Formats: sequence, C-alpha cells, structure tokens
Amino acid sequence: MISAIITCAGNGCRFGHNKLMFPLAGKPVFIRTVEQFFHSGSVDEIIIAVRKEEIRKYNGLLRKEGLEAKLVEGGQERHLSAYNGIKQSRGEFILIHDGARPLVSPKLIKRVVEEVKKHQAVMTAAEALTCVKYVEDQFVKKCLPRFNTWLGQTPHAFAREIIIKAYKKALGDNFIGMDDCDFVTRLGIKVKIVPGEQSNIKITLPQDLAIAQLFYQKIYQGEENV
Repeated sequence: MISAIITCAGNGCRFGHNKLMFPLAGKPVFIRTVEQFFHSGSVDEIIIAVRKEEIRKYNGLLRKEGLEAKLVEGGQERHLSAYNGIKQSRGEFILIHDGARPLVSPKLIKRVVEEVKKHQAVMTAAEALTCVKYVEDQFVKKCLPRFNTWLGQTPHAFAREIIIKAYKKALGDNFIGMDDCDFVTRLGIKVKIVPGEQSNIKITLPQDLAIAQLFYQKIYQGEENV
C-alpha cells in the first residue's frame, strides 16, 4: 500500500495570505496538488495535514471536486505536520509532498513510487542550472559545482519503518532538519535522487503563482484531467 502525505498547514507568511487557497487555473492551489496524486493512479490513500481551524473548509472543497482524502491536524512546523500524517497512514511506503507544489506530474509521482520500492529512500530534485554559492554573513565562502549540485523538491518517499525511525530520532534529539531527507540521512541511510521537473516549483511568493499559471497553461493546456 502506498500513502501520500500532503502538507498544507503553513501560514503563508511570505506570500501574505493562505497561498493554498488562491486559484490556479480556476481551482485552489491545494486542489490542483491533490488532483495530481489522485490522477496518478500510484497511491492508495491521500492524507492532508491542515490547520485545525481550516479542516471543515478543506473538507468542503475536496467534496466539491469529488476528491477523497483524509484530513489530519497539522503542527506548528512542516515536519510536525508530516509526522502527524505519517502516524495516521497505513502505507508500506510513504510519499511526503508540499501542498504548495501543484505542478508535480502524475508521471513523476509514478516514478517516485517505482524507485522507492527499489531503494527504500528517495527524493526528487532538479539539477542546478547555475552555480550555487555557499554564503556566511552575506559573504561567499565557496562555490558548489553544478555537476553534483541538485535543488531539492518533493515528493520524498521512504519505506515506512525508515521514515518513522528517522522522525522519532529527530524529535528525540530536538533536531529540526531542512527536509525529510535530512532526517533519514542522519540514520546513515542513503537517499536516492529521482530527477525532478523544472516545472515542479514551490509557490512561496506571489510571483511564483503567476509562474505556475503559465506552466499550467503550457503543460496542461487548460485540461481538467491530467
């Protein structure tokens, strides 16, 4: 069984409003995200972590679109929301995805599922198209070469026992990692890169939504089913 956890409990402080409720091609961003997993045919259950006060609102929008998903209360931090979802899941393998990445393709989701069954721990990432600078106090310390630098995306995917063990250790150590991969690598487990998609952007700022609109029109040409 494959479970997908979609985190939607952020406060959108950099966006200014709840970005997941803004329309993307006529539907809320989070609905577009859920649709990609629903139409992929690769997951058996979808669990969405949202703020407690918004559970009813999210449920109503999901019913309106005919999408089935289980809602759980999110945490103060993204990793706590993901862990709440993991604990409510039943899957042997678990995908974790940002609700603000609505353009993840069903094809990529399917590829992640195939790869996690082989490697037990995988994450999507896009090759860096320019050099990445490591900076301290606004001064460049070193330049990371493009040929072995990747920019993290989601979904991440793990065997159930691996991600639960990783989260328990992180929480026990009060470790706040950069992402789920960070938790897993602390166990000494290798995480396989699954090449992502340049269109799989995370909507963080208002201009990102405009870019996502353009990507959606180009990729899906206004079709409702992808």
